[in-house]
Amino acid sequence: MRRLMDWLRPRRLSRRRRLVAVFLVATLAIASLAAIAASSSLSYYVTPEEFAQELDPEGGRWRVGGRVVPGTIVESAGQPMAFEIEGEKGERMAISYDGVVPGLFGPRTFVVVEGVAEGPAHLTASSVVIKHENEFVTDPSDTDVFVPERSPSTGSP
Repeated sequence: MRRLMDWLRPRRLSRRRRLVAVFLVATLAIASLAAIAASSSLSYYVTPEEFAQELDPEGGRWRVGGRVVPGTIVESAGQPMAFEIEGEKGERMAISYDGVVPGLFGPRTFVVVEGVAEGPAHLTASSVVIKHENEFVTDPSDTDVFVPERSPSTGSP
């Protein structure tokens, strides 16, 4: 303990000890700033299934992620856009959004909507963000997409 107190004594600190102290303070400051920045930039979302399990979702701000259900996108002049999203287990949720949607918005697109809950399965969104996926998967029923058959011997098209 005495050595620690001697080391911390403000009398003549050697140049090396001052450098170590400055380095430690700088490291702690940078780590603190990084932690604060990371926590404020994280954006979590719930699935429609998790949203449906909440006891009282009404009135609170939510981020909900799901796929846009084909055939549910309704755009009317002067009215907010309406569509439904679906979770992995099939739970659906109605979304109304009065704004410009991203260019890649469409059926089967995975979106994260943020807004105010208006009921047990309805959200009035203030933002719609497309969550990009690392795999491109075509819909087998889409006849406009050409998918070459793979050669059994080489595995390439």
